[in-house]
Amino acid sequence: MTGFGRASVEAGERRLRVEIRSVNHRGLDLKIRGAEADAYCGAEIGRAVRAAVERGAVSVHVRDESAGATGVDEARVRATYAVLEHLRRELEIDEPIGLGTVAAFMTVGTSGALEGEALWEALRPAVEKALAELIATRKQEGRALAADIGAHRATLVDLAARLRAATAPLAERFGRRLTDKLDAFRGQPGFDPGRIAQEAALMADRLDVSEELVRLDTHLAHAGELANAAGAVGRKLDFVIQEIGRELNTIASKAQDAGVAALVIDAKAELERMREQAQNVE
Repeated sequence: MTGFGRASVEAGERRLRVEIRSVNHRGLDLKIRGAEADAYCGAEIGRAVRAAVERGAVSVHVRDESAGATGVDEARVRATYAVLEHLRRELEIDEPIGLGTVAAFMTVGTSGALEGEALWEALRPAVEKALAELIATRKQEGRALAADIGAHRATLVDLAARLRAATAPLAERFGRRLTDKLDAFRGQPGFDPGRIAQEAALMADRLDVSEELVRLDTHLAHAGELANAAGAVGRKLDFVIQEIGRELNTIASKAQDAGVAALVIDAKAELERMREQAQNVE
């Protein structure tokens, strides 16, 4: 499922922005980017994301959006130069003050920036707020996905009912065809009506798909429950869709009927559309 969340927080003298994005993925693929997030902070961010998201390719970006963080803070450069130039004259140093010297002194004190546990405590509110926004956008998409999956499921329910009607007369139809073909052999030496009846009964049993239809109805009902359930149901929905496909294949194989095969093809096409949408569900 896709989503986006963003929040900013003051961390010492810096202002850090946290952006969290997610796109569709079969599992959870988490990437944390940004020089501002050290190893400890990265581990805590990962823990927070995994507690909130179970499926999707999630990227977390931590950026310093303080003044001068992405460019040159001219006022600070001038102020640093002025102080250094004043000290040079006071100490009677002949060497002129260059930009390299100014840059070196501008980094003094930055080592005291927040890091580790202190950085995480400062970033935590922004991470939690960005995650809440991400989840809200994912839920909005989830409602649309549930409606679309529900529509595909309704079509499959209708096709299952048509399969039940199409397969009901198969055994009787086979019996009539067999009887018609064997009429010419009745009364001939070796003709055994009992044996023929036994073979007809065995074939009728092979053509019976009532159990598969019951399981198909059960899986379709379960898919409807999952599509409307709260929480992470994507993997369960994947499994149920796989089982629906298995029952459809068995029905087509056992029925040995062109009309049933056509209905199964329509059902499998609809199921594939449902599967593609289910891949987006957490």
